[in-house]
Amino acid sequence: MKIPGSLCVISGASSGIGKASALELGQRGARVVLVARRAQELEQVEGEIRAAGGQAWAFPADLSRPEEAQRLGDWVLHELGTPEILIHSAGAGAWRFLDETPLEALQGLMDTPYFAAAYLTRVFLPAMLQQNRGFILSVCSPASRLVWPGATGYVAARWALHGLTEALRADLYPTRLRVCAFFPGKISDSEYFTRNTDTESRIPRIGRLIPEITSQQAALGIVRALEREARVWFVPWQLQAFDLLARCLPRLAEHLAWSSGARRKPQGY
Repeated sequence: MKIPGSLCVISGASSGIGKASALELGQRGARVVLVARRAQELEQVEGEIRAAGGQAWAFPADLSRPEEAQRLGDWVLHELGTPEILIHSAGAGAWRFLDETPLEALQGLMDTPYFAAAYLTRVFLPAMLQQNRGFILSVCSPASRLVWPGATGYVAARWALHGLTEALRADLYPTRLRVCAFFPGKISDSEYFTRNTDTESRIPRIGRLIPEITSQQAALGIVRALEREARVWFVPWQLQAFDLLARCLPRLAEHLAWSSGARRKPQGY
């Protein structure tokens, strides 16, 4: 996939992997549309890209609302044209056992990332099909490859995003549009664990054998996945090795995830 000159729409672009990807792609000559709910942070990212000589547009929007996704789609298609690259990087939600999760929180867990990615793809897909080229990349979670306890709603939403990505690949098989599921390891500089302070303690201990990566390392992985038009991409490589173990020895991987994962509080029984 050619990056210089391409029009790229990135959700979750105000922080983390989305921000790092926007900065990296802007530096490499992509025209970048930045989407997230936080307007001030988006404007800062836009300013950084423009200060470095790149082209960027901040578009604050809540993509879990279909009317907001449509508003974004209408503006981009009218003002800038059809995107060549979509990157779904928006994500949210604390890790909880299902019975710990408030009913009203379950919808929010699914809104982002699943519905945000589905709506964003839907508004641009007809135009991308018409130009018959492009790349759609979803930042997925390893939780959609191997389940661990104590994060039920989060895991279910990540499986939904992964399922959407795989289904899109099947839909678009006879076209020149390519689809990639991108799997990063734990992001060391992510705001996610700062906002959800008790989540880190629920990472299965076996998973801590996989080295942490920075948002920048994840962004460089996304660039490589784009350039190679990859179907699936893991960063770091140890995550792929663990994924291979899970595919070859599923019962062992399941046991390791459970035995080293979160435990219910005694009063939960």
